[in-house]
Amino acid sequence: MNQKMSSRAHPTIETIPMSTDARKIEFFGTLMPALLLLKAAPLRFLGYQAAGFLRPRGEIADFVAHGCDDAARIGNTLVFVHRWESTTFDPFTFAKAKTFIRQLRRMLTREGYHAILIDPLSPSRNLPKLAQSAGLGNLSPYGLLVHRIFGPRLILTGIETDYALDLSPRWGGGGCTDCLACVRLCPQKPMETGRVTLRECQTCAKCLIVCPTGKGRYAQEEIKALTATPALAGGAREHAKDAKKTIQKS
Repeated sequence: MNQKMSSRAHPTIETIPMSTDARKIEFFGTLMPALLLLKAAPLRFLGYQAAGFLRPRGEIADFVAHGCDDAARIGNTLVFVHRWESTTFDPFTFAKAKTFIRQLRRMLTREGYHAILIDPLSPSRNLPKLAQSAGLGNLSPYGLLVHRIFGPRLILTGIETDYALDLSPRWGGGGCTDCLACVRLCPQKPMETGRVTLRECQTCAKCLIVCPTGKGRYAQEEIKALTATPALAGGAREHAKDAKKTIQKS
């Protein structure tokens, strides 16, 4: 089924999916990043696979605070943000994100709590919309989450659980500035056609690369203010320092 997405002053863009088979979407959406990681770093690939079966020790809240770059709760769902290490698709972050939620599920079930994983490319739940509702950012014209600090260069995961963990965004606020750079520079010319074919997006990351959010002076000023704050809850000070390093690399 085709899906239409719009946001604020954004043009309406119709996305043409690669498949309407939910199982196929989830299978290949997980397989392709795994193959990229296996090709790039076989030992790291095996390490992530093994780590997913481990049950970390310690408190669940501490594991969450140090295992992701931002997080929030909406209803019975915890949504997690994992920032990329580069401006193009990062299979290492994808693998870390998958390992993180698998380990968290083991910790929750060990304590007797209900826990259902929501994978980054899960066709059953719209993680970007959930993340926006939870205050982790806002949506781009393509329906991607744009985080205030990391821009759209991130992986989202989630877990449905009855564990009472109160999570609030470390930075909050929207990220998309309505500049429309992603739409205007898209090779598929959605400004003219009104649609984007996701199959053609697999080898293109231009919309993610050109997004100014998370780069430049604005992000630097935001991070400077955060790191200068004497007391920041939830480990935000450490995450701000990490974000600064990421922006300097981009």
